[in-house]
Amino acid sequence: MAPQPLPFPGFTAISDRVYLRNGNEKAKPALAHEPTTIVIFGWGDGMPKHVSKYSDGYNDLFPRARIIVVLSRTFQASNQPLDARVEAMLPVIDTVFPTPTGSGNGEERVLLHAMSNTGGIFLAAAFTAYQQRHGSDKKLPHALLVCDSTPGSLDFASQVGRWSRAMAVGTSKYFPWPFAVTQGLWWMFLWANYAWELLRGTEPSGVWATRVMNDHDIAPVETNRLYLYSKEDEIIWWEDLEEAVAKVKSQGYKVDLEMFEGSPHVGHMRLHPEQYWGKITTAWDEAQPAR
Repeated sequence: MAPQPLPFPGFTAISDRVYLRNGNEKAKPALAHEPTTIVIFGWGDGMPKHVSKYSDGYNDLFPRARIIVVLSRTFQASNQPLDARVEAMLPVIDTVFPTPTGSGNGEERVLLHAMSNTGGIFLAAAFTAYQQRHGSDKKLPHALLVCDSTPGSLDFASQVGRWSRAMAVGTSKYFPWPFAVTQGLWWMFLWANYAWELLRGTEPSGVWATRVMNDHDIAPVETNRLYLYSKEDEIIWWEDLEEAVAKVKSQGYKVDLEMFEGSPHVGHMRLHPEQYWGKITTAWDEAQPAR
């Protein structure tokens, strides 16, 4: 039986994981050349009531833009086969860039927003889905990519504790035993999955996503990237993120960093809304061509 979409007030389900909220065409543009489409790749196990706070914030900034939200499980990011991850993102591509206009639809001004490593993994899947649909020589057009609490280190042994905690946070409410037991079970699952990937020679999803997003043949180098992070993030260490961003910058991508004080993993907007949305507004304006 196919999974059913989650109830998501204000959004129309395109698939069991992709949701659409149309903009207000009668609204006055908040900014000149505002985005026409915003795609939010939610963090692992993010629920509609929580992710909707980000869509509401974007709607306040850009009321005419349509907003697409992708909700995914951490388990899907870590264990779903590559082909299935890419196929799950095709509804995003077909909505934003319907055939045959996908190869350079000049009418679209796209802002992409990835949250945590799960969001980053399915962002990479969307880039791959775009090429699958429109040709390996095409790159998903966008003006700005916002990376919220991602990426982190790809060293499995040093990160498995944090990843198992992230999975436990999203699933512990379904089990009657203590949180530590749930995290321990996920820790064992992740180790077992890692060993199985080694035996099969399969590339881990996080490693694959990082490779895709730093590949000039897949991710356009001329677009801007904004990374949002904090030193208090309990899952993505700030040193790891800065190291990853330095590598991205060395490969020619235009990057900007914004640090938040005291905010937890994907919690920067909740603690510092003015700084958060102000930085995104500035980054979008800076990403526009000279007029």
